[in-house]
Amino acid sequence: ARGIQAVPVSAETGRGLDKLMDAVLRTHRVWNSRVSTGKLNRWLEAILAHHPPPAVAGRRLKVKYVTQAKTRPPGFVVQCSRPDAMPQSYVRYLSNSLREAFDMPGVPIRIALR
Repeated sequence: ARGIQAVPVSAETGRGLDKLMDAVLRTHRVWNSRVSTGKLNRWLEAILAHHPPPAVAGRRLKVKYVTQAKTRPPGFVVQCSRPDAMPQSYVRYLSNSLREAFDMPGVPIRIALR
C-alpha cells in the first residue's frame, strides 16, 4: 500500500522497537483523524482547478463537494453528477491527493461517490 513506513527491527537485540512504537502511534493517530468539511472543500476546489475530472461521453462530470463520513479508516463521500461514470483513475487521483494534502500515510482511504 502507498505510504506505508518500513521500520527495521532486530529480533535478536530488540533494536528499533522504539522507532516501531513511534510509527505505530503515528499511524494510529492518522487512522483516527478527522478533517473538517471546510478544509476538504477548499482542498477540492484547488484540486479541481489543477486537474478537473474528465468528460465522459462528451459531458463534463461535476464534483460538488466532499465530506468525511467516518474514521477508522478515514472514509470520504464525494458528491458529484453521474457517480457511476467517474473513472476509477480519477477516484485514485483524489485518494492519493487527499493522502498527500492531509498527511495520511500508511492508512487506507475510502472514497464513496454519490
